[in-house]
Amino acid sequence: MSKNENQYDLLKMTSPWNSLPTSFWSLCQSHGRVRHYSAKQYVFFSGEEANSVFFLLKGRIELLLTSEFTEKIFRIIQAGSFFPEVILDGKTYPYAALAIENSEVLALDKKILLRYLAENPKTLMVFYQSMALDLRRAYRQIKNVALGDARSRLGAKLYALAHAHGQNVSNGVLISIPLSTTELAGMCSLARESVSRILGELKELEIIKMERKQIIILSKEGLKKWVHERLSS
Repeated sequence: MSKNENQYDLLKMTSPWNSLPTSFWSLCQSHGRVRHYSAKQYVFFSGEEANSVFFLLKGRIELLLTSEFTEKIFRIIQAGSFFPEVILDGKTYPYAALAIENSEVLALDKKILLRYLAENPKTLMVFYQSMALDLRRAYRQIKNVALGDARSRLGAKLYALAHAHGQNVSNGVLISIPLSTTELAGMCSLARESVSRILGELKELEIIKMERKQIIILSKEGLKKWVHERLSS
């Protein structure tokens, strides 16, 4: 077994990729390239010609929506993720991808993947499942921004981060990604001052605990109830 095949082990065990046939992994072995990125190094930029698709093998990556004057963290992905999820439409990269820690990425030429999918149409369902999950996440974000107030938006984001990047600790769930108030504000489309104020409220209610850039959710159920109360008011 080669070094690259060992690097694919986590991906092979992650749903829905664990249902892909051996022929797909042989394709990755023969045509894929494992790239290494340091923290704060871009994988690609928004609007760049989209020639490759990627699987995150190790580390974490921020997906950034950018404009001429600003950028917004759209999502943070971890090992086992396929991105960008809309690459098969033949257009440019819809967002930028930035490594936030040392990361390893499997890059596969888009044309090679499309050829494989055409020859093995049953495997399309696996990619469809991944894209459908990403679309549901996007719908949830849109709903939180469009229908929720500042408190429910931030609360929902903290809950989602705890679910996707949480580590169980003695007093709750630690969000394993260090996040500044500014970064949280960008993720929720809120002013930094509003985020600071709401985080203070959640600390007083003993729903969260903060130490520098680390956030511990002391009660996920308490946070969930707090968000629902604001969405239904």
